[in-house]
Amino acid sequence: MDPATLGVVAAALVATKFGEGFASEAGRSAWLKIQQVTQAVRERLGRSAAHQAALAELDESPDDLDRRSVVAAHVQREAESDPEFAARLDALVRDASSDEAARTLIAHASGNAKQINIAGNNAGPITLS
Repeated sequence: MDPATLGVVAAALVATKFGEGFASEAGRSAWLKIQQVTQAVRERLGRSAAHQAALAELDESPDDLDRRSVVAAHVQREAESDPEFAARLDALVRDASSDEAARTLIAHASGNAKQINIAGNNAGPITLS
């Protein structure tokens, strides 16, 4: 997955609160996979005061598309500058999207953010509107 795609997907997942109340085993599994993505992003962006501020603003207003775009841009730059981080994040996103329940959450989070739907095998440019 290219860094721009990783950025928008990761920002949508960081902003999402979907699944927190899942009671079924499938739901817990999906939520844990999504949490692995958000944990990786938060750890990476936690290295910079500007990145931390962007995450805090997103936490305050998770539905704010501008705030998601800022976090997405930070993730994209980090992925472009560090192939190991990009590979790790890519693997985590792919793992999460392989879980049917997580795939539904990812598609919903991405759709609500007017971003790409990573369920399936999508490719192409990303347009935020």
